[in-house]
Amino acid sequence: MNIQSVNMQAKSSRQQQAIVRREHLVDTALALFSQQGYDATSIKQIAAAEGVAVGLLYHYFPSKSELLRAVWERHSFLPELRSLLLVEHGETAACVLQKVAERFSAMIDRKESLFRLMVRESQSNPEVADCLHAIVEEGITALGAYLETRVELGELRPHNTALTARMLLGTVLTTHLARLPIRPWVELVTQLLHGISVHPN
Repeated sequence: MNIQSVNMQAKSSRQQQAIVRREHLVDTALALFSQQGYDATSIKQIAAAEGVAVGLLYHYFPSKSELLRAVWERHSFLPELRSLLLVEHGETAACVLQKVAERFSAMIDRKESLFRLMVRESQSNPEVADCLHAIVEEGITALGAYLETRVELGELRPHNTALTARMLLGTVLTTHLARLPIRPWVELVTQLLHGISVHPN
């Protein structure tokens, strides 16, 4: 093994360690934010809980709001939503959207502490509200792009895909907040797709 290979392996190992350290910091921040609230939790407390210097935490996250955004990005539905929309292009839009609803609802159940934290804190903290809004908008954009693809493939009629995406995600969110069964959302998808499908069943 030559020196170049050794250096590359060492660099790869350091990068992996940095990724793991970053994830640990995000998880620790989530735990403290959930227990104490966003405003009541300081960067110093998060660093102490993780056993690192404050400067190291700032190396990964320039501000507390950036750390909050990283928490939401890591634990939100966005990664799974993107995966669903990328991998399952072979399925009909109806199948994919029903899976989106079911998995989104399941995610909220699994990560209720994060979800409640974001909703609660967003009512009084502009930073949290901005973070929540940005992630939700990314989800709407991803879903809208998926619907646009289905239009281009001839499965759906041309329509305002961004508005449809906003309505769909908003409805499943409201359904969960009201603690209603997911079935009404599935029925909404069926009715909506009947209206925008090129060949409705």
